[in-house]
Amino acid sequence: MNKFKDIVQADRSAVFLNLDEFGEMHSIEGRAVTAVIDEPSTAKSAMDAIGLAECDIIVFARAEDLPCVRAEGESLNVDGREFTVQSWREDLGMAEIQLAQQISR
Repeated sequence: MNKFKDIVQADRSAVFLNLDEFGEMHSIEGRAVTAVIDEPSTAKSAMDAIGLAECDIIVFARAEDLPCVRAEGESLNVDGREFTVQSWREDLGMAEIQLAQQISR
């Protein structure tokens, strides 16, 4: 048994996604999910300056709490707002989803 992986698995809920610590309840595709949402607005201008893809928010949540993985360019509804998936990575049971706001015209 890999003890490090066990510790990381336990820390997902006990620390990072703990509602008394960093976690908050969010609606993702109509499903209540404990997640941490980062709005990297300060890093955005630096990413634009060097030509990297920008995102409006980054969602961190347990992979098993989320709907199936979405490919780049697909939509994802977070808290009633439609976003376009820029990237979706999963590691040690945690998902990191970079999303850009969909703008209606």
